[in-house]
Amino acid sequence: VSLGSPPTLREPLAPRMPLAASWALVEPQLYPAADGWAPPALPANEDLLKYREEIEDWPKKTLVKRFCLLRARDLGPITKPENLEEYRYSLSCIPLTPWSRFSGEGDERGWMVWFYYEPQDEQKVLTALENLGVGISRKERMAVDPDSPNEDERIMMTCPQQTHHVSAWEHELLFDDEHPKKMPDHEYWK
Repeated sequence: VSLGSPPTLREPLAPRMPLAASWALVEPQLYPAADGWAPPALPANEDLLKYREEIEDWPKKTLVKRFCLLRARDLGPITKPENLEEYRYSLSCIPLTPWSRFSGEGDERGWMVWFYYEPQDEQKVLTALENLGVGISRKERMAVDPDSPNEDERIMMTCPQQTHHVSAWEHELLFDDEHPKKMPDHEYWK
């Protein structure tokens, strides 16, 4: 298994496990089959263990992050890959349901967005984002835990290039005394 591409696995990565423990290993009694056959794309356990050790040795970037709520109309310029690379920031974006607070339909849809960058690039990132129409300089700056349970953050720390992560799940923002709105089924499948 080369360092360039991770092995194909049958199980998804566990979201709260450390990177080293997140690779699912094939049960030894599963393959090879009695006749010696094994799927050609499935690496051997030894290969997976070696790959896991190599990943643990990869250097990790020290990152900080800032959070803000944005509308869909504001995402265009900040999500362009050339901007991420030029200004040296990564993104993690989670869409809000149209009926959530701070959200709406179409361009008014809300997004929870985390900006990740290395501390030495901070001024460059803040200035660039301000020029792109998104001011985050007054947002709280938080250090990213080097042992983060968040898979997106672990990828950002080890990946040499900038990355953009988008959740497949919509969220609803609520105040403490609120309960999620029960919507008709057709609202969930638009």
